[in-house]
Amino acid sequence: MQFDSRKYGYKFDKGKFEFYCCKEEYPELLDSESVYVTGTFNGWLNTGDSDWLMTRKNEKGKTVFVLEKNLENILVPGNSGYPEFKFFGLSENSCHLLAEKIETPNVFLGNKLILLNEYELEDAEKLKKRSGIFKEMEDFDLSCPACRSEISNFRRAPGTKALFRGYHPYKKSRGWMDTENDRIQLVRKGMELYGVKSDITLCGYEAVSSLAEETPCEIIEEIEKKNNRLCVNIDYNLVYFHSDAAEYLNALQKISHFMLEHPGPFYIHCRLGSDRTGVTVAVFSALCGASWKEIAEDYEKTSNCGIGEFRNRRLLQYSLKKLTGFDPSGSKNLAHLMQSVFIKENILNSKEIEALIKKLNTEPRKKETDFFDFSGNHICAKKSAN
Repeated sequence: MQFDSRKYGYKFDKGKFEFYCCKEEYPELLDSESVYVTGTFNGWLNTGDSDWLMTRKNEKGKTVFVLEKNLENILVPGNSGYPEFKFFGLSENSCHLLAEKIETPNVFLGNKLILLNEYELEDAEKLKKRSGIFKEMEDFDLSCPACRSEISNFRRAPGTKALFRGYHPYKKSRGWMDTENDRIQLVRKGMELYGVKSDITLCGYEAVSSLAEETPCEIIEEIEKKNNRLCVNIDYNLVYFHSDAAEYLNALQKISHFMLEHPGPFYIHCRLGSDRTGVTVAVFSALCGASWKEIAEDYEKTSNCGIGEFRNRRLLQYSLKKLTGFDPSGSKNLAHLMQSVFIKENILNSKEIEALIKKLNTEPRKKETDFFDFSGNHICAKKSAN
């Protein structure tokens, strides 16, 4: 390596990987506290798992904490596309994350990145410029179809004609932002224009909250009256890091049968339309024949919503590789690969897959075909800013 990784919180040499924490860098760390590592590779544990307890040592008169791990066990990407981690101090009476006094080049949205070479360090610097962006209403031109799609995170799933994805149609996850009301109204507009008949909610059922100044969604109410709404509660960690687990496979089966048994077009979402939605839409897009390039580009478009969220396609790539056993970016026939998983895991049989693909590619009746532009082709002055 061309850089001293110890100042970044780890040591890496000849395949040996060791987390490294110097007590002097964290004056808030108490003598009574032990130090643990938490990160994407262990599901962001902060409960004192002994597997992630660091060993206290004396190094040239300084107190340091170290923990050796196999590199393959920590190469689990976070939102940045690289493994992310933090240190936290824990005792019988305290538990707190160790805050950085000086942000090092490998810190991304408050998390340390594990970078293995200079190229990755340079790449991380580029990612920072695209991440954590918050946009206000003045950053969008709502007369522009591309801006309407971006602010609402509303768009058609790649490889389909009748599956749409986006932000929640009534829950305010970013209620403090001046974009929130317009965002939700545009989601509802999209559902109306494309004639959405069934809703798939991936964050479980949540009622409208008057305290949060949320308003009822007439489209959802009508869908519920006709029993065309499916609410499943899927965990963030599950879709990314355990996508091959029975729990997620069962959820995919439930969603698949719901779509076969209920009318389209369909709208699928969680709270933000980013993670649970991003992975699940990628699965059905792959099933329907979309390429990895199309899927990855669609997944990363959520960052344009301006809600401070950033997702790198390597995180989605990790999830789909976990699910299928193969790297989706190198697959010559991603549709065949995903269809094979569906058959092997008894999600759907071949005839059901054929019927679902046909249903998801039935062109919906649209009232206004040019109200949204899902391609990102801006016709406004905001184009340069995006």
